[in-house]
Amino acid sequence: MDIAALIISGLAAVIAGIGTILANRRSSEALRESRKAVTTALWSAVQESVQRLVGFDPSAEPVGERLANLRITMIDLADEYTAWDGLDRWLEAERLLGATLGRQVLESAGRDDSVDERLDKLAPLSAWAEALSQNLRLFRSKGYDGDALAKLRTHAESLVRQTHERHGWQMPSVSNPNLAPLD
Repeated sequence: MDIAALIISGLAAVIAGIGTILANRRSSEALRESRKAVTTALWSAVQESVQRLVGFDPSAEPVGERLANLRITMIDLADEYTAWDGLDRWLEAERLLGATLGRQVLESAGRDDSVDERLDKLAPLSAWAEALSQNLRLFRSKGYDGDALAKLRTHAESLVRQTHERHGWQMPSVSNPNLAPLD
């Protein structure tokens, strides 16, 4: 009888161990799938906010909400990918370029513009949004590329500077002197 109890106890321990291993595997798989869903949602949200700027005419409807959505989704993405050094700075440079091009459309659009004139004035904003969309898709599929992020950020900052100089605009502030990093 003691031997039977020992065998049954041993089998119960083996079964419990196998059950624990299977539960841990399922838990790990569920965690991976959950993580994948989060990142998919973040990339999709950024793409959606960018796509809302393709073909958009800021002289026909307010651009503020679209740019706010772009900023929010970009911050969410950058906060998730903190190991991607430079992602946050590139995304902010792109957002600033989008705002600059939106301002250019607003200031150049006239009520009497022909369809062709309007399309010509909208072209830089749409081309920027399409290029940003493609770059985001590339980063999502290929992964982190620090050199590419740095080049894209430099290019966006250069276009912002050139556009402001061409129109005689003052450069927007990119920092707040009242804020400091946390230690």
